[in-house]
Parts: sequence; C-alpha cells; structure tokens
Amino acid sequence: MTKKFTEEEYQKIADCFDKVNKKYNMGVMNPNLLIQMQDELFGNFNFIEDWGEIMAISNPRTRKQAHDQFVEKEKKCYWRHKKTDKRGNRWYLSKQSGLVSLNAKKKSDAYPFTESKIRSWGYDLDMYEKEEAEQ
Repeated sequence: MTKKFTEEEYQKIADCFDKVNKKYNMGVMNPNLLIQMQDELFGNFNFIEDWGEIMAISNPRTRKQAHDQFVEKEKKCYWRHKKTDKRGNRWYLSKQSGLVSLNAKKKSDAYPFTESKIRSWGYDLDMYEKEEAEQ
C-alpha cells in the first residue's frame, strides 16, 4: 500500500530538496542527493520503503502530481468556541470579507476550515470544538 503523507511532511520533503538543490546544485539523479536528504530528514521518514514517493515529491516536475497522489486530504471542519458569550451563545469561526473571526452563531452561517489552516492562523485548537463538514 502506498504511504499517505500529511501536508506538513510533504512540505518538509519539498523544502529539504529545494534547500539541498540550492546549496549543492544537485539534480534529482545525483547519487549524493540521498545522503544529503537523509542527513536533513533523519528519523522522520522510512527512506527504504517510501523512496519512490519521497523522490516524486522532491522532483519539481512531478511534485504537483505527487501531492495529489500521496498527500492525505485534510477534512474541513466547523470550529465552535467552547465558551459562551453573555447571552449563552456559542460562536463559530467564519470568514467575512476575507477575515476569519468568531462571527457566526449558527453552523449554517459558519465556514469550514482545515485543522492546518486554523493552526497557521494562530488559533488555539484546544479552545474549539470541531465538527466535520459534509464533503
């Protein structure tokens, strides 16, 4: 079975190759690439079993296709704050005019986001209850 990488793992692999390629001007076919990437990513990946997938992600020409094929699709969820306001309402994260904030009282007015998006915006996931969105 083919391993599915998380978005973060995918980005680590892509960034590692780009860094090694820029520093040493190595192409994908350079035999020293394996050594350099193992040094950079030591302990994070199984290079023996996942080498084909790692190289597909590393190669800029196959990276997009590898992302579609080997990266786990994140589920979108609705995020409701655990605390209530003075009136007892529990607010959902929503998007209005490009800004994300607690401005929806009902799930139908809320917007589903992935966990990595919420984390990247600096929100504390422990303060929210998540509910998977229908795909």
